[in-house]
Order: sequence, then structure tokens, then C-alpha cells
Amino acid sequence: MSLRPEVQVQLDALAEMLDYWVARVRHPAQFWPQFEMLAEEILEQCGDTEKEQVRALIQTMLRGHGLELMPGCKE
Repeated sequence: MSLRPEVQVQLDALAEMLDYWVARVRHPAQFWPQFEMLAEEILEQCGDTEKEQVRALIQTMLRGHGLELMPGCKE
């Protein structure tokens, strides 16, 4: 299933920010609050089916940088 273009654009922007944060921030805990907020804003726009796909893409994005959602972060 393909995502709506506006959701894909937001995910692409989040991935670019993650690349920057990982390269510049000394400890991942420094970016989690903003990352979680931006990811939640994207998820709030999604229907149930799309939301599952977006969550999976966000997890894949994080794993690509060797990261996992911190305990207590919303999924």
C-alpha cells in the first residue's frame, strides 16, 4: 500500500532530520523529545491502516541508524 504523498514528504523530512541529528548530537537522548513529537504529528494524520505502515517505516528508519524507540516513547 502506498502512502499519501503529504505523509511520505513528512516521513522523508523526518528521515533527513534523523540523519542530521545522528551526525551532530552526542547522545540520542538529546533528540528523542523532538523526534517523538514530529513522529506523533505524522501519525495523527493517518488512518488505522496507514498508521501501521508509518509506524513500521519509522521503526525501520530508526534501526537504519542503530536506534530503537526509547522505553516510554509512544509507538
